[in-house]
Amino acid sequence: MTDGSARALDRAASRWQRHPHLADALTTLSWVVLTAVPMFAAESADPAIAARPVGPWGFGLGLVVVAIVATTMMLFRRRNPVLLFLVAVTLPLVLLPFSLDVGAFAVAYAVFAIAVYDRVSRAWIAGAIAYAVTLVLSAVHLLTGFGFTPVNRSGSRLDTALTWAAFDLLLLLVALLWGQNAGNRRRYVAALVERARILEHERDQEAQLAALAERSRIARDVHDIVSHSLSVIVRLADGTRAVFDADPDRAREAVGQIGGVARSSLDEMRRVLGVLERPNGQESARSGTGLEDLPRLAEVYRGIGLPVRLDLDLGRAERDDPRESAAVDAQGIPAGLQMTVFRVVQESLTNALRHAEAPTQVRVEVRVTADEIHAEVRDDGATPVAQEGARPGHGAPAERGRTSVPGPVAAPARVGRGLLGMRERAALYGGTLDAGPSGARGWAVRLALPRSGS
Repeated sequence: MTDGSARALDRAASRWQRHPHLADALTTLSWVVLTAVPMFAAESADPAIAARPVGPWGFGLGLVVVAIVATTMMLFRRRNPVLLFLVAVTLPLVLLPFSLDVGAFAVAYAVFAIAVYDRVSRAWIAGAIAYAVTLVLSAVHLLTGFGFTPVNRSGSRLDTALTWAAFDLLLLLVALLWGQNAGNRRRYVAALVERARILEHERDQEAQLAALAERSRIARDVHDIVSHSLSVIVRLADGTRAVFDADPDRAREAVGQIGGVARSSLDEMRRVLGVLERPNGQESARSGTGLEDLPRLAEVYRGIGLPVRLDLDLGRAERDDPRESAAVDAQGIPAGLQMTVFRVVQESLTNALRHAEAPTQVRVEVRVTADEIHAEVRDDGATPVAQEGARPGHGAPAERGRTSVPGPVAAPARVGRGLLGMRERAALYGGTLDAGPSGARGWAVRLALPRSGS
């Protein structure tokens, strides 16, 4: 078969698939023609080959059987081909006393329909049952002469039995093989369509998961920026109001710091939202949230009175300018890992600023090795005893060293968004984050990230 003829058959098949009821009607009409025309022509046949006269009752009953089988074929050929097979096998048996065999083509059509619209194994079972019935009827005709119309003028029972057995076998094999081929192709196309539907569904799910992950990432960044900037601005504003009359110069300096923090936060917010407009959705390599920006971050918190001590070890030899050396050595670390460390340190300092009571030192240690990045932020401020018995925003237990008092035990505090965000950031790069009490008083946040997490 050439490619042109194959394409023509595909186009014809697609047209029939678009009009299934028309295809069923034409199929039923073809069977009626193949069955009814020989039945009407039997009356004018040579009397020498007629086993017995058909008569008006035979013709009338034959028309009823043909109508029932045709209706069943029209209605159930696709939906329930097994029912069509049962009708086609059993109902024409009532016409055998009149020597009208109208079931051969009906059974073949039913077997074909089972192979196409049901299962191939059932089609072969149905074909075997139909041929067993044919063999039984051939044996009965051979022994008694009952049933089939003789096929030659001599009326030989053996020739008639062998002819009908061979004809039904050939007809059933053609129906089975043709139906198996058409059914396998139909099931193959249905499997491809189902696979495409599953892949489309998985693609939509992946897109939804990616959107949720991006939304969570933006929520973490916005929380970090807003929490950090507002905490610093509130502390600077309170300090400005306290020294406004006594020391105007310091007040003006604090107001300038408020403006600087606000502008820096606006720049970070634009960067976070600008990621949505980039085709690849990636962070820029230089975003102001790298390891080389940690000294600047520590300086901001020291400027508002938090005693921050930064120990930054990038695994390098000492150079004249620490800031320059940090920037050079940080170039080999992916921007995502640097931003994760920066955000965790920023959130930890913000929490220490908001919740630590009179800390004498907030120590920030960042150490980079060949395999991992370690960061630890530890303060020695006392934890205020809140109403729920925990440091707000940290999910910590009540202050250590406090004696137990009668009454119900306070419920643990809800873990804040900041701590959840830090843990999500660490998990995103395959790292771990631990946060909890440090010694008799204070709080510690420890981050460990594999450098291969990029």
